[in-house]
Amino acid sequence: MKMMFFSSDHAEVDLVAKRFVEAEIPCEVRRIEVPNPSDSELWINNDKDTHKAVMLCVQLGMGFAKRPKEKLAA
Repeated sequence: MKMMFFSSDHAEVDLVAKRFVEAEIPCEVRRIEVPNPSDSELWINNDKDTHKAVMLCVQLGMGFAKRPKEKLAA
């Protein structure tokens, strides 16, 4: 198992997990109680799916590949 990312936005983690399942990447969401009960982690079950999961996140602009909503100063 490998953790792909974590977020305090449960909806984002659940949406990415749904996309992984649709892409046939077995995964699970873990809710973290300590130190911040609002945090969630997304884990993939098979390390061999890492590349596919990373590329899907990049393609969808989700998870760690999420772009900032505001422009960054140059």
